[in-house]
Amino acid sequence: MTKTAATRRKWGLRGSESGATAVEAALVMSAFLGILLAIVDFGQAFFIWNTLQLVVGQASRDVIVQTSIPNPPGSASATCPPAGSATSCAKSALTTRLPGASSSCTGAPTSGQYCVDASCTAVRCSLSAVFGFNFVGLYTSTLTGQITVPIGLLPDKVPTSQ
Repeated sequence: MTKTAATRRKWGLRGSESGATAVEAALVMSAFLGILLAIVDFGQAFFIWNTLQLVVGQASRDVIVQTSIPNPPGSASATCPPAGSATSCAKSALTTRLPGASSSCTGAPTSGQYCVDASCTAVRCSLSAVFGFNFVGLYTSTLTGQITVPIGLLPDKVPTSQ
């Protein structure tokens, strides 16, 4: 049997490894890049979640102080209305601490949107801040920071010495 020139060329390239390194590098680099982007996105999500927790904590401190300690009559430092409207005070504290946040969101926030909410009773106040996060461009989730704090407590009486 004789082989033609085309058949010889075909058999000659079958054992060649001249492009194998480039293909392996492309596969490894794409996996490495995907993992690196996932790590960066996770770090960003963790930072945003930590920020939400911080904002909610600071706003809760504002609400506790401003609803528990009565403001002196005629004081200009009264930023929250009198007792009974702690919810509006809490929403105001949240939107002040988190500029660009909306207190009138319905449902889950869209990607990149901050939503804040508060509901208060006579003895406790629940504050929450939510952010719509788009993870690796494929998966949209919500990050939430929330806290429930007591309000309306009277300050401790200082005993007087006799």
